[in-house]
Amino acid sequence: MLVGLWVLLIITVMGGLIAFLGDKIGTKVGKRRMSLFGLRPKYTSIIVTIVTGIVISASTLGILSIASNNVRTALFGMEQLKAEMAQLSADIETKTKALDQSNNELQEKNKQLRQVQNDVVATESELEETRSALSNMGDRLVSIQDAYAEAEHKLSASNAAVGHLETVKDQLESHVEELQLTTKQLEYGINHVREGNVVFRNGEVLAQAVIRPGLGEVESMAALTSFLKDTNRLILNRFQMNEEKTVIYISRDNLDAIAKQIAASNTPLMIRVTAAANIIYGEPALAEVHAYQHTLVLQKGTVLWSSTVQGGQGAQDDVLAFLKAVNTQAKERGILPDPITGEVGSLPGNELFDTIRKVELQKGPVKLEAITREDTFTSGPVQIQLRVIPADS
Repeated sequence: MLVGLWVLLIITVMGGLIAFLGDKIGTKVGKRRMSLFGLRPKYTSIIVTIVTGIVISASTLGILSIASNNVRTALFGMEQLKAEMAQLSADIETKTKALDQSNNELQEKNKQLRQVQNDVVATESELEETRSALSNMGDRLVSIQDAYAEAEHKLSASNAAVGHLETVKDQLESHVEELQLTTKQLEYGINHVREGNVVFRNGEVLAQAVIRPGLGEVESMAALTSFLKDTNRLILNRFQMNEEKTVIYISRDNLDAIAKQIAASNTPLMIRVTAAANIIYGEPALAEVHAYQHTLVLQKGTVLWSSTVQGGQGAQDDVLAFLKAVNTQAKERGILPDPITGEVGSLPGNELFDTIRKVELQKGPVKLEAITREDTFTSGPVQIQLRVIPADS
């Protein structure tokens, strides 16, 4: 406020002073009828007046600039002032955003604080309920202790009764073991009498062969009859009989159904003859004929099954379990198992023992792979080789 009054006072004084001087100069110039640059006195007076006005303005601005820092800023520092104002505005906006964010965080913290306060209230309520329940449990504890003492008394009596019952149980188990031993001896005697002359067991494969497709019913029956003659000769050799006679008997309906299946098939069929009952030496051989699709199931070099086992002790059980898994996998792939054993192939004993020894020598996990030695068809058998691969290799 005070600076403004000073500026106003200076402008007033300077304006009056310069106006006075201009008037004096103009009067003198007019009286003397002076001429500048060859102009008439009238125009010279006008020029003097204009110059006087310019001098008044310039002198006023100069004195104001010297007397006031604000005037200097307004005249010469306006761009810098604008830049500073823009920077200040940006700073204010940034601070405002930060303030808004802080306010949001404060609201979130307040919300969390209210949640914690509610949880504290709920916890205090639960604590009060727990204290009340504990008080009730203390009252019930006395009655429970009395019941426990009574239960111990009854338990002692029950233990005595159990001891007597265990003695009786041991006697009965001993009697049962004697009966079981007697039963096994009787079964062994019966089986020895009955199965001593069994040549083929019920369900055992007597023979099998592959018949090509494209045959009519008559040709199919002829091929089937020729195959059964070979099977009959095989049974005669098993019976150690040299005479030519028919010992294998198959129902006509079974033969007709298989002959029609062969004639209708567009792919090779594997024909299998199995015993329909236990075949006793010298008795007729009742048999059945079955037909299966003869297709390539596993190519040579196929990894049929792989699994990870633990090396070291116990390798034998792991390897045997692995072979059971291989057998199951082969049957799931479509290989026909042996009706008696349920197995689809065999593994030489020396290779099995060698695999077990390799696994036992390993420390830590070992990967086992079962790989087919040759192409395997539906009829099998599956010939495999076992590969032992250390897990870290």
